[in-house]
Amino acid sequence: MDIEALNCRCCGGILKVNSNLCVCEYCGATNFISDVANKYINQLNRANKLRQEREFDNAARIYDNILAENIPTSDILWYRTLCEYGIEYVPDPISEKYIPTMHRVNEESILTYHSYLDALSAASREQKETLEKEAEYINKIQTDYLNIAKNEKPYDVFICYKETDEATGEKTDDVAIADELYSKLINRGFKVFFARVTLKSKLSVDYEPYIFAALKSSRAMVVLGTKAEYFMSVWVKNEWGRFLKLMQDDPNKQMFFACDDPEELPRAFATKQAALLGEEGALENLAENIERFLKNKAPKRKVQELNKDESYEHALALVRTREHFRAINVIEEYIKKYPEDASGYWLRMLNRLKSTPGTIKRMKVNLYADADYSKAIKYATEDQKIEYIETAKTCSNNLNEQKNFDCLLENESIKYVNNFTANTESGAKTFEVRDKVREYAKSAERCNNFLRYTFTLGMILYFLGNLIAIMILGNGAGKWVPASVIITAPMIVLGVAILLSYNILLDIIVSFVVLVFTIISAFNTPVSDFFRVVASILPAIAYIATSNSFYLNKVRNKMLHHTVNMNNTLEALRVETEKASSDLSLFASKLLKEFKKNNDIDDNVIEIHDDDYFIAQKKIQDIYESEVTKQEPLMNLTIPNDLSKRTVRTESGVGVIALILSCIPVLDIAGLGCALYDIFTDKYKKYTHITAVASLVVDMIVVIAGYIIYLNL
Repeated sequence: MDIEALNCRCCGGILKVNSNLCVCEYCGATNFISDVANKYINQLNRANKLRQEREFDNAARIYDNILAENIPTSDILWYRTLCEYGIEYVPDPISEKYIPTMHRVNEESILTYHSYLDALSAASREQKETLEKEAEYINKIQTDYLNIAKNEKPYDVFICYKETDEATGEKTDDVAIADELYSKLINRGFKVFFARVTLKSKLSVDYEPYIFAALKSSRAMVVLGTKAEYFMSVWVKNEWGRFLKLMQDDPNKQMFFACDDPEELPRAFATKQAALLGEEGALENLAENIERFLKNKAPKRKVQELNKDESYEHALALVRTREHFRAINVIEEYIKKYPEDASGYWLRMLNRLKSTPGTIKRMKVNLYADADYSKAIKYATEDQKIEYIETAKTCSNNLNEQKNFDCLLENESIKYVNNFTANTESGAKTFEVRDKVREYAKSAERCNNFLRYTFTLGMILYFLGNLIAIMILGNGAGKWVPASVIITAPMIVLGVAILLSYNILLDIIVSFVVLVFTIISAFNTPVSDFFRVVASILPAIAYIATSNSFYLNKVRNKMLHHTVNMNNTLEALRVETEKASSDLSLFASKLLKEFKKNNDIDDNVIEIHDDDYFIAQKKIQDIYESEVTKQEPLMNLTIPNDLSKRTVRTESGVGVIALILSCIPVLDIAGLGCALYDIFTDKYKKYTHITAVASLVVDMIVVIAGYIIYLNL
């Protein structure tokens, strides 16, 4: 599939399409690309642009035309749903991602709206995730708006007018006229929705719930305009168009007009009477007419009884525009009145299948087992019977062909994935790059293990050497100083050397200083305590300086180098898996094209929707995902992306035990062991180990204090 000129549904940027799911490189939005979209690029771009310009009704007509001519697809159905709820995508100032905003509140939740449910039914697994996430977000906005609208007091009159002239940017003459009419109606005791006054204290992003509440509660609307184009401007048309729909269901609502020339009124108002603004007292007369209507409570208009043909055409129109929920009652009423008319049962079947007369022959379904089909055949005329039987046969053939293709796609996609390493260039490259990722990961892992083992071994030798020295000095009461130096100094220096084995020069300097200071401190002199303290603290200072420095710590520097290479190679792996997944999509598309050609099938009948195909595609994508999951601990260790993922172990556990034991001189060696165990076993440093580190500090204090006490005995 190659749709170079299709625009993004959110930002309008040009998409680079290689598969049925495409992420816009400009805004990051996920776009669904169906075969139908490939046929209607210009229409879809036009409709999406209209939707982005908030001309939702005009956009909806284009989507309806596409749906009427084709089997419904998730992308077109979703766009149609967006029109119904007036959804515009705007960039979030913080994240810069495009998020949906609502310009048309609808009492029916988007989660139960028929077009959305149809889109879910037609969507693949990946598409469903995006649809459900966005629908939930929109539903939250809708719920918030409905809660605001619920608390609004009802209005009597809604004044619809054009506030600003788009050409000049100035206020229109209509503002003054609307203001005068507003005053006249207010003085008559009516509650009037006049945007300039009513919405004065509201933010523009919050206008919609108040407009919705006013449109729903107002029994009269006044549409006024001094220019023809004002009546057709986006927001003016949006308001009067929605009010007209409300009038269809509520005969107690009425619309009034005021203009300079009735000939300039939109076609929808052609049969309505208008007040001429140029005439003297026009607004006073208009206000009186509105008052008369409201006070007389406008007796309900009798709905004219439709004849059979009109009833059928009404039901058919609802089916064609896919207003399935509205169509149900209309069709049931038709069948009740004309129980022996095959057309009613046929329409009910089409509506239940969410199809239309123009698309039923592209459906893949067994109509022979349908109860409404049987009744339609029973009451059908000869011509109808021929048409219905022909349609059922075509749908049955479509179903069989789809099953044949699904079976073919299942077998071929499994073969493709099993052999794509050896048989495809993208497959071979994918695993080649994955092996490089693992190679870098192993090298980084070796560095990490070296850091852990040298830290643990060095600390053990260093602390043991000091503890043994204390015991010798204590037992000998200062007489065994040479023995303490001979036995413990090599252990202490070796511990320091191992602990600081990341920088040779620093290792030599610190080890030499510690050795000299340890020997000096072993003799009971006035400066022994000072040298003992320095000999104990210096390795800790050197370790802190080297362990967290990529410059001084050659092992950590090497680990960073491997991790950066691994990270870059992971990005290359992502590109390769996307390419391999796209190659599978192209393979499936080519397979479908050949199947249609060999079997002489309509382009829009057989589709790629086999579960095994999507499983095969996911196996390819999982190559990258599994590597990211597997190597993420190493990357976070060297290149932390989210510090909030780390937690602090401050209660219970080995670290707390280590701290308690370290405070008891006799048991400080056990505290040392617990602290080292706590740190060593945390391979990827998920915790900060406050208590374990504190216990090591306490151990060091105990050692220093022990030396000082025993040397002064």
